[in-house]
Amino acid sequence: MSEKWQRLFYTSMAIGLASVIWLLVRMASSATVTPSSPSFKATVIEIQINTVPSGNSDEISGSTFDISGASDTTQVTGFSVTVDQSCDLQLNMINQSIPLIGGQATRVNIDDLISGTHGGDGISLKTLRAFYGNTITIKGKLKKDDSVVGNLSMTLKL
Repeated sequence: MSEKWQRLFYTSMAIGLASVIWLLVRMASSATVTPSSPSFKATVIEIQINTVPSGNSDEISGSTFDISGASDTTQVTGFSVTVDQSCDLQLNMINQSIPLIGGQATRVNIDDLISGTHGGDGISLKTLRAFYGNTITIKGKLKKDDSVVGNLSMTLKL
């Protein structure tokens, strides 16, 4: 091979190698790191329904609350939820995250769930029964860094 062709060969190899290195650097700099939170799970430890007058809401069967025996004048003011790990609760019915602290009960007011209610007095069972019938199911997702790490589901028998 003549000296001219050797220089041309090595020059083209150098240009090719530089292009490959440039491409690798560009790919590495545009890569995104995905959080490794699939191993992080949050679990609901306890849910309690808050009513006035205070009912026997500690007695639950799984995630079903039977308050069908309470009078129509009983006010449902909200619920409290306790989780084992700090995370955010995103309920399906509202577009707002509720921060939860692991091991501590967090109160969610009915005013936060149903628009048009204010003052923390809650909603009477009579009104809930009229609008929702015999049951209400409340569902949501437990999130950490925008990843779903658990679920919440509870049913109120009215």
